[in-house]
Amino acid sequence: MKYISIGAVVTEGTEYRVTVCRGNNKFTLAGEQAAVWLNGRKGFANAEKPSEQKILEQLMRMGLALKSDDFSIAEYRTLTQCTIVPADRKYPYWGISGLERTVLQWLREAGLVLSMAEVIYLIDRKVPLQPEFLGSHNAQRLVERIYTKDTIFDNILENQMERSKARDQTVKAILNLLRKKRIVLL
Repeated sequence: MKYISIGAVVTEGTEYRVTVCRGNNKFTLAGEQAAVWLNGRKGFANAEKPSEQKILEQLMRMGLALKSDDFSIAEYRTLTQCTIVPADRKYPYWGISGLERTVLQWLREAGLVLSMAEVIYLIDRKVPLQPEFLGSHNAQRLVERIYTKDTIFDNILENQMERSKARDQTVKAILNLLRKKRIVLL
């Protein structure tokens, strides 16, 4: 069973004990439960053994994991259910370039929390990283750039970006940023 872990590490422990926060809830995971969560922390993982699948079901009920199917569009659909948050890092752009850097800049500098579909829209439409779209004081301008009469209704943007040519490369960039600990999925 393919899955990805969500939540932020509060207390970095060993591979056998970790404290994870999601919303206002803190969970201390131990043993195989911690191992299964940690396996999905940096990207999609597989729970193959029956004991891992049982633990994954527990993590999903706790809101700490999301199940995904085994095809590329499923990864996109799973990521649309996550809140993508930039991690606190002293040098966030060190060691990354190209699309990963652009995606991280949008996530860090947009002035609002961007969804997976919104990030793909910005990449697909080649919206420039210019001051008029960055910062909280320009959040409304960015929202108006993304949401038009063609994208404003429920799930329209998600459905349109599901068919975008930029979808797969942007999903890959998000997963690389997750693996490199530049972002956190909540």
